[in-house]
Amino acid sequence: MLTGLVFAAAPGLDLAVAAFFREVGIRTAMPRLYRAIEIARSLEPVVTTLAIAPAIAVVAIKMFWPQRPTVMPGRSALFLIVTLVLGPGLLVNAILKDHWSRPRPGMVTGLGGEMEFKPWWDARGACQANCSFVSGETSSAVWLAAPALLLPVPWRYAALGGVAVYAAAIAFMRVLLGGHFLSDVIFAAIFTGLVIWTVHGLLLRWRIGPSEPAIDAWLERAGTALRHLFAAIIPSSTVASKGLPFLPPPERGRVGEGVAGGINGESADPHPNPPPFRGRENANSRQ
Repeated sequence: MLTGLVFAAAPGLDLAVAAFFREVGIRTAMPRLYRAIEIARSLEPVVTTLAIAPAIAVVAIKMFWPQRPTVMPGRSALFLIVTLVLGPGLLVNAILKDHWSRPRPGMVTGLGGEMEFKPWWDARGACQANCSFVSGETSSAVWLAAPALLLPVPWRYAALGGVAVYAAAIAFMRVLLGGHFLSDVIFAAIFTGLVIWTVHGLLLRWRIGPSEPAIDAWLERAGTALRHLFAAIIPSSTVASKGLPFLPPPERGRVGEGVAGGINGESADPHPNPPPFRGRENANSRQ
């Protein structure tokens, strides 16, 4: 709230910070630092992918092998996936950046562009897509606080401190390169932090959400549905691609009528030839 009031009351603060870093001209004045920053930016999606990969693996194991032990409970895995999807994914990149039409610093008049500057609260800018408010890379960096919250207490605070330093560095780099205003990176951190705090409370802190066995059962049902879906789609698509008529699979013999396992998938009858009729011989033997 305080951040919003400060930048709403003094929108020129964004312009002053952006103009200062534009005068620095890091691309030409410090080319080595610029290359190092670009390398760090290219590694940022890799860091996020490595952080979310264990959660995706846990969900897959719970869906298809629910009895196998995993590195974390299903509730914790859902916490990581939901926060990443809702925070950096949906709120930041899908909603704000594509619909909050604030021009980036390089698009604004006076900073090398031709669009009118807009404060953070005004979404009536001329930017069409992938706009300035808010910073997606800062949001992804702040999201790393979610896996840090799952660590044991002796390591949790150290991990959160490391995430804070890393996120601040990513935010500083975005402002330094002229990709975002200062308010863009600050609000990205605030919004992502609120998403993490809310989902963490619902799933882990307050435990308002479903229980761990209920989550495991839901994931198991989802895995069963996927197996049935693939079993129905893959064979029919393979047959259709070869132009062959669809043939139903061979039927297994019922108990007492034969067992499966014959040659070429046919049912193996324990009595392929019926025994001869013994009625007359039995009658003679009784006489």
